[in-house]
Amino acid sequence: MVKERLNESIKHIKRDALAGTVAGVMAVPLTVGICLMSDYPVMTGLYTVIFAGVISFVTYLFKPGNYTGMPGVAAGLAPALALGVHTFGMENMPFVILLTALFQAIVWQYRLERYILRLVPHYLVEGLLAGVGLKIALKFVPFLYDIEHETDTWLNFEREVIIALSIVSFISFVLLYKYYKKKMPALPYFVIMASSVVLSFFMPLPMISIDSIPFELALPLPHFGGMNQQEILFLITKMIGFAMMLGTIDVIEQVMSNVAIEKMDPFKRKADTNNSLLAIWIANMGATFFGGMTNLDGLAKSTTNTVAGAVTKLSNLFTAMVLLIVVLFPVILTHLPEYALGIIMVYSGWKMIANIAHVRTEGRYALIMAGICGLLVFKLGIFEGLLLLLAVHAAIQFVFMRRTGKSTTEVFQLFKDSFLLNADTARIERQDMIAEPSIPVLDKWVKAVNNHDINLLMQIYSDDAMMIPAFSTRIRRNKYQIKDLFRDLFEKNDLKLVPYQVSTQKIDGLKVDSGQFKIKWKSGGFEESNDLRFSFVIKGGKIISHHSSIEPGDDVSISHPEAYDEDFVA
Repeated sequence: MVKERLNESIKHIKRDALAGTVAGVMAVPLTVGICLMSDYPVMTGLYTVIFAGVISFVTYLFKPGNYTGMPGVAAGLAPALALGVHTFGMENMPFVILLTALFQAIVWQYRLERYILRLVPHYLVEGLLAGVGLKIALKFVPFLYDIEHETDTWLNFEREVIIALSIVSFISFVLLYKYYKKKMPALPYFVIMASSVVLSFFMPLPMISIDSIPFELALPLPHFGGMNQQEILFLITKMIGFAMMLGTIDVIEQVMSNVAIEKMDPFKRKADTNNSLLAIWIANMGATFFGGMTNLDGLAKSTTNTVAGAVTKLSNLFTAMVLLIVVLFPVILTHLPEYALGIIMVYSGWKMIANIAHVRTEGRYALIMAGICGLLVFKLGIFEGLLLLLAVHAAIQFVFMRRTGKSTTEVFQLFKDSFLLNADTARIERQDMIAEPSIPVLDKWVKAVNNHDINLLMQIYSDDAMMIPAFSTRIRRNKYQIKDLFRDLFEKNDLKLVPYQVSTQKIDGLKVDSGQFKIKWKSGGFEESNDLRFSFVIKGGKIISHHSSIEPGDDVSISHPEAYDEDFVA
């Protein structure tokens, strides 16, 4: 298998070289910004990405996790790393990262990531990342109005020029990203960097300053100078807890990235999260010997790499080569104005905040908890904010289950069962969605149908619901007859549907959803599809009437009023 993957990489070397180079150019300002946010030397961050890129390719040959992801320092962990630097000192961070890598190695060895994901709901992770995004955005906002020459008057001509330039550049960056994110996601980064460098030759602009940190190897040992035995024990305990927090967030972010990378993969190859964790902990452990940072397959760099045409992890080596050039010639970074980096990082922070909108489809409770988690993380820190929200979430779930009639023993048994290997966590989430009254019935129906979950689907229909189906001449007069129809429908391979042109009306206490949806499935290796019209009559959160029909084709003629006989109309 190693030989086959190596041959595959050589076969696509041109595409991987181009994609990796593009991703490398984009990775430079992101790495610089994350290092500044983490209070780490920029050169250390660049060393980390280069090393992680090499490790990612090597582990891909043996145990591929994903195929087009690009590793690097993680924006989501930047405030946590900064906290670690302030708490333990830079001299102890290699030991903390070593503990993190050991924790991740244990998670990888025993496949514990599935338990972590069941303990921490993903909507709380979205909230956590939103809180981190807010920290990042606010950290770099001053870059958008910083000037070279301070005066007694804050708003002077020089600052007015910088603010105007930042506003115009930010709008341009957002528009370019909006229109080219699917075809050329690196274009906004190229434009903002190139234009800012050119402008720096014609006007005074504050530049990024970096410290030249030589690449030196050293054992990642802790430093306990002047501490007694009790203080050392307490510090190590804090380090272990902090490392477990770092490792947990790293694992969860990698899982979320893998889901997105898998969807973008040009050959629809499945991602193996456990194999991805192998690359992470090896790279993290290796980085401790030169004082490096934590890494994972970041979504921004991975998206750029994939869209740019990457086929294999060989592209990571070309990204590493771009960063190696910057390391060898660090003067390149001194020509990057602060405002350009500020735009990139403020927008990156905003994207992390905006992603919380994805939680809306999971109901009011999930959205509220995600929002509170983001605020707590912003105010208290990642570790404290997440732990506090997890405790509150557990208490709410306990009270809710007790009110539904379950005994304390049954509640703890359900919690225990959720960690069984055969537990369907996705179905548990869908069950919560079905029970959430604030989520539209149509959203629940689409979710249940696309997951072929017939039992949950039947919870949406009233017992005496009536259905006039599109693919049958027989009217179904109760939900049990409707269940038989869907049971036959779900036997089709890869059946999916996507609603569009949906409208909603409220009439005499009833809700009517109507519109169209495309339904598709595979038959004999070929995809078949139909456009259907539908209408739901909903009462008390249940469908009482469901009608669907095949949408008329273009060859169907429709009479116009003017074609009618005037006497007949009269």
